Amino acid sequence: MRIEAEPGFLLHSTPYRDTSLLVDLYTANHGRVRCVAKGFRKPNKQGINRSIFPYTEHQFSWQGRGELKTLTRADVLQTPVFLNGESLFTGLYVNELFYRLFQEQDVHPFLYQQYRQFMSILCKSLPDELQLRQLEMTLLEELGYGLVLNSDAESGAPLQADQFYQYIPEQGLLPLLNQRDGVPGSYLGEDLLNISRGEFARGSAQKTAKLLLRSVINFYLDGRQLHSRELYRQHLMSRDRGKS
Repeated sequence: MRIEAEPGFLLHSTPYRDTSLLVDLYTANHGRVRCVAKGFRKPNKQGINRSIFPYTEHQFSWQGRGELKTLTRADVLQTPVFLNGESLFTGLYVNELFYRLFQEQDVHPFLYQQYRQFMSILCKSLPDELQLRQLEMTLLEELGYGLVLNSDAESGAPLQADQFYQYIPEQGLLPLLNQRDGVPGSYLGEDLLNISRGEFARGSAQKTAKLLLRSVINFYLDGRQLHSRELYRQHLMSRDRGKS
C-alpha cells in the first residue's frame, strides 16, 4: 500500500540504527501511523538533511502493508517554528498525550482539526490553559471517554450546584458521602456545571477542570508516566532555585 501527500504532524521520534528514525505520525485520514524513516538522520546526495519538525504540519508519503511503514517523503507545509519556554512544555505534553492514548490508525477528522488549530495558536503566542483544557476534553470525547458533567451517574438527576461530587472513571459523577469542602478528589457541583457549559472563567471552574482532567487522563494512561510532566516539574524547580 502506498500513501501520498497525507497531511499530518510528528508526534514522537527515536533514533533507529545509524542513520534512520522511528517516527509516530498523527495524520488527518489515517490516524496515528508508525514509520521507519530510512536515512533521515544523514544528508542526502545534495548534502541536505531530511528533517521532520514537531508542531509543524507536513505532507507525508509512506508505503508498506505491515504495522511499521516506510516513510518516503516529509514535506513541510509552513515554515517550522521552534517552541521554547512554556510553549515548548505545552507542545511536548500534547504530543505525548496523543502518542500515549491513540491507537494506531484510529481516525478522528474533527480531533485532527482541533489539534491542528491548537498547534497553530501555540506557535504564534503563549499557551492558553483554557484551550488546552478544551483540547483534552475533545480528545477524551473522541476516544469514547467523554465526561458527563451535568448529571448524577447513579440516578440521572441533575447536579446540585452546592453539592460535592467525585468522578469515577467509566461510571461518572457520584455525590460525595462526606459533603465537606477540601476532601481530596471532590468537585463542587457549580464548577462541574460551568465546565459542562464551557464557562471555564466562572468561579473556580478552570482549576477544577485541570484537576479533574488530570485524574481522568491518569486513569486512561493506566500507570504510564508522561515524561513531559516530569520535565516541566524539573523546569519549575530550576526556575525557582534561580530566583532564590
